[in-house]
Amino acid sequence: MAGPTPPAARDAPGARRRLAIPGALLLYATLAVLLTAEAWGSPSTRWAGGCCDQQQMMWFLRWIPSAIERGLDPFVTSQMNAPTGVNLTWNSWTPAIGLALAPVTVVAGPIVAYNVAIVGAIALSALAAFVALRRYADGLAGPLVGGAVYGFSPYVTSHASLHLNLVAVWVPPLVLIVLDELLARRRRGPVRLGAALGVLAGLQVLIFEELVATGAVAAAVLAAILALTARNRATIAEGARRVGRAALPALAGLLVVAGLPLAVQFLGPLRIGGQVQDTARFSTDLLNVVLPTRYQLFAPEAATSISYEFSGLYHEATAYLGLPLLVILVVVAARRWADRRLRVAGLMAAAMLVLSLGQTLRVGGAATGVPLPWLPLSLLPLLEHAIPGRLTLYLWLAVAAIVAVLVGELAARHPSQAAPRLAALGLALAVALPAPLGSSTVEVPAFFRSFDRQGIGDDAIVLVAPHFTNGAGAAPMLWAAVAGNRPRLYEAYAYVPDDNGQPRYGPAPTQLTRIMERIQDDGVTLVARGAVREQVLRDIAATGITDVIVGPMDHREQMVVFFTDLFGRPPAEVDGVQLWHGVAGG
Repeated sequence: MAGPTPPAARDAPGARRRLAIPGALLLYATLAVLLTAEAWGSPSTRWAGGCCDQQQMMWFLRWIPSAIERGLDPFVTSQMNAPTGVNLTWNSWTPAIGLALAPVTVVAGPIVAYNVAIVGAIALSALAAFVALRRYADGLAGPLVGGAVYGFSPYVTSHASLHLNLVAVWVPPLVLIVLDELLARRRRGPVRLGAALGVLAGLQVLIFEELVATGAVAAAVLAAILALTARNRATIAEGARRVGRAALPALAGLLVVAGLPLAVQFLGPLRIGGQVQDTARFSTDLLNVVLPTRYQLFAPEAATSISYEFSGLYHEATAYLGLPLLVILVVVAARRWADRRLRVAGLMAAAMLVLSLGQTLRVGGAATGVPLPWLPLSLLPLLEHAIPGRLTLYLWLAVAAIVAVLVGELAARHPSQAAPRLAALGLALAVALPAPLGSSTVEVPAFFRSFDRQGIGDDAIVLVAPHFTNGAGAAPMLWAAVAGNRPRLYEAYAYVPDDNGQPRYGPAPTQLTRIMERIQDDGVTLVARGAVREQVLRDIAATGITDVIVGPMDHREQMVVFFTDLFGRPPAEVDGVQLWHGVAGG
């Protein structure tokens, strides 16, 4: 007769479950560090990815602690696009990440904070998927692999080259958990679940608002699929009632978390009245499903020469499944249709792929003119700003669910049965492995690292060369971030409204900025004379520019020649920059 089970043996399964989440987080964080390893060779001077949205994001990361330190409005600021300012709620300012990383940003600087943010965003997104997928797959292996499929998908790793706000995608898997409880399992009350849904939506607003709009589309599609696969009408009716009861608490939760920034966005100053993106350009090309981009580890030049033309900018081409995985998904859908988990996930993946194709079908970079389901949706309020190609995020969450179920089932079989199928699935996933992210850097003049001693007041408006109107040449935003979001920059890589409320980047072009752009783009030596000189000086006076700084840039000598002639005096050479102080009015 067997004796009592030792306490250690009884507690072993519970201990494994308790250790699963921290263990998964450690694994995903390690993989994220490896993906961004090049930046970690010098994390205070190099950042993961390319150019140049990171420099804008570093300014945004530094902004929340700067606003707290100095008692400034966190939503609307004139620290760039001065003196008019910027409504940050219309931009990718990620205040939730900025607040969470404020100690790192203040102590270690914005470049280190950015690198930490990228690793954390990838790891937490994978972890959230792991937690969600444990509801559908047995054991730990399936959810662990599924979490990696989501967190290191072409969607995440492509955007990690430029867009922190699009990499922090840990909210959608948590929303999936809430929707599963609300519509499928129904073990918890709809009021509490609605409130949780609203809080999550509010947090997403504070990370990146576009994903709230696309997430609403994905949630509606999921609800429709669950209704279509339900066994009886009573189930559908009960689901509709639960959604109705959850709606008001969801709205309340959203407003509690994000009501103030939403009010500033839609009712406050410097609102944008037009479409902020040409969304028709940024849609999934049908060939992207089987053709990789440069962000995949296995990406022959014959393929990338084609995929480089996808989706307006190729880092937005994030639908690459690869032919082996596509075949497996189709075969699984055909053979396992009776399994509701796989049926729902398969339909969801297909629906998200179709919606990501945008308003009209594009194949190999060529527009076919064939209308698609996203066309009517793109006319709806809020969705008019959403980029359809980014719906592949939800495609990858659905694919991750299918992979988790398959791996979980195979892991429970005898190795002799499971090994061939696991090998085939592993090979299919390996085809879409991400390539290691490179890194980038710019020179940050010592002037900005010791800005407190430079004698430029908080009310000064500084014109910086290189002049920038978008991500190209936006190094001054990083310089300002290093200085604690000072000085007040005349320029801005940020959406602001023009005179008609339509979006543009930074201040309107002037005679002065057109000359600066010609010098830095073409390397010509220019001096202003006659009416042109008078107009340039009027531009400076009208905008309130008090100081001009020329920092590291292409054709720096020519830029210094221009301003030396304009102001009739040479600059002060201060800690790696040329400075003309007190230039208002010429």
